[in-house]
Amino acid sequence: MKINTHSTQQLKRQNLLFILLFITLLGLLAFLSNRYIYISDWTVNGQNSLNEVSLKLLEVLESPLEIVSYTSNKAVKQSIQELISRYQRMNKKISLSFVDPNLDPEKNRALQLSVDGEMIITYQGRQEHVTELSESMISNSLHRLLRAKQRKVIFIEGHGERSSRQKANFDLSSFTHHLQKQGMHIETVNIAQTLLIPDNTSMLVIAGPQADFLPAEVSIVLDYVKKGGNLLWLGDPLKSNRQYPLYGLLPLSEYLGIEFLAGTIVDPSTLDYDIKRPDYAIVTDYPPHPVSNGFSTLTLFPQTAGIERLPGYLEAEEEEDKNVDADEKVFTATALLNTVERSWIEVSAIKNSVKFDENVDIAGPITIAMVLTRDLTQQFNSELLKQQRIIVLGDGDFLSNTFLGNGGNLTLGVNIFNWLSHDDQFLAIPVQPKNDIILDISPAHLSLLGSFFLFGIPLLLISSGSIIWLRRRHR
Repeated sequence: MKINTHSTQQLKRQNLLFILLFITLLGLLAFLSNRYIYISDWTVNGQNSLNEVSLKLLEVLESPLEIVSYTSNKAVKQSIQELISRYQRMNKKISLSFVDPNLDPEKNRALQLSVDGEMIITYQGRQEHVTELSESMISNSLHRLLRAKQRKVIFIEGHGERSSRQKANFDLSSFTHHLQKQGMHIETVNIAQTLLIPDNTSMLVIAGPQADFLPAEVSIVLDYVKKGGNLLWLGDPLKSNRQYPLYGLLPLSEYLGIEFLAGTIVDPSTLDYDIKRPDYAIVTDYPPHPVSNGFSTLTLFPQTAGIERLPGYLEAEEEEDKNVDADEKVFTATALLNTVERSWIEVSAIKNSVKFDENVDIAGPITIAMVLTRDLTQQFNSELLKQQRIIVLGDGDFLSNTFLGNGGNLTLGVNIFNWLSHDDQFLAIPVQPKNDIILDISPAHLSLLGSFFLFGIPLLLISSGSIIWLRRRHR
């Protein structure tokens, strides 16, 4: 190209046009960045994004959620804004505001604020205080607020049941701690002392008694069920030397139309998971039911009893008499959990090695959990009850402190309690996020890895440096 005055001016015009177009492009990008926000989290396991539990909770959110933080510290404000903005991006109904606590000390004392930056979350007139800035604390508070009504769960005690408060291996304190974080109110009652079941009970739990119920106690439990109360009955393999079958609860099982089968379930499929105990059972397949919809994780049940429908009730279920009283209506029964086909009920005592005896033992698959429902339209504890829900399960150890962390035991247990409490909207919400950012490695492999970094890499660098030096020296 020939350089002259005309070509020089043309180049200047082109450069000017390029600069104008470039500035225009930057302006458009700036404008679009204010109108549309795109955020991508490339960290391991999405550590700067909301986990699946929080996302599911935000889907349930129907009304505006107000968050007020009491602080004047700029650094605290920024940290709170960064965390709450993750929630606001997913749901526009969430608002955040800050209040300087120094402006009105009298009001702060009335609010009982304890830390700088404490947040008060308000939803549909209910409030929760959050004193720790973390996603788990905020999501747990949101979980409690989303319950339209406080759910009072009553555990019966006084008969050697698994305790909802004690921390022994066979107790349920770890599980009830999860329920409390999600807004359920846990209480215990000794019916022999109170002679009643508290009002506003959302569900009653019989967690594996080891001593006999008194006849008066059985009558109180029966009366609760007849009036439409929801019940979870966790059983155990039957003991043939008991004076009273089912620890005196035989009238309850007859009223429900179920029976516990004698013997303990043996599941050979546990050997596939390197479980040596013959009296452990595994469930991997779940029938369609709100409790187990979308549930695919295996669950482990140690020392489980089988459950069966009483034959007489099978005929009664087919009758539809709308004129019968509510407490006389029969229950519709469906199996919730079944063992694999090659399992069986071992009637004789369990030893280290067992073998199926077709003349004595009961072949699988065996039902270990049964759902009982009946439609009612009546007042129960100041609430219009439309459906009574009961679950009878042949094992309570799966929720104990020892076995709660196995497979999907925790999730299944929480789903059972949510369904029995008529909180069906929480059934699709995971119990806890799946964290895989912890390196699980044996001490031997850890020592080997440390030795490699401590000695291997330096030796490698020294060796490579020596080789390069020797080569250059002999040139």
